[in-house]
Amino acid sequence: MSDKIPTIRRQMMSDDPSQRTVALVLIGKSRIHSLIPDVLSLLQHDQNDDVRSMAAWTLDVLSDPSTVPVLVHAMYDKSFGVRSNAGWALVHMGRRILPNLVVPDVIEVLRDETNYDARQMAYLVLTRIGGQTAYQAIDTYWN
Repeated sequence: MSDKIPTIRRQMMSDDPSQRTVALVLIGKSRIHSLIPDVLSLLQHDQNDDVRSMAAWTLDVLSDPSTVPVLVHAMYDKSFGVRSNAGWALVHMGRRILPNLVVPDVIEVLRDETNYDARQMAYLVLTRIGGQTAYQAIDTYWN
């Protein structure tokens, strides 16, 4: 697989959003963890909603705890697809790894009354992860 990494990296830098999206699918399906920094960059900076959405999906598949802060920030994205894929990535990590790794940051989003879309996604993430801390936060901060 390492021989494919240069080709995938070139695809990730393509001017064609569909090529960047294909590269992200390959990274996820092939579980290429070494390209997580590149995926994070696309999630944070790509202008195309579909590319950012697929980047969040790829991070979900790779399930690396170091990506939690960027995924939490992606819940503020203008695109529902990005917010949704980032939210599911956080749900899956919260269930698979440790809820305490995800829940505190998601609670901060829930508390932020400046962005309803992000708060709504935080609510959904917390209900899917569950647990006493998540439910207490929902009772306290969700109106």
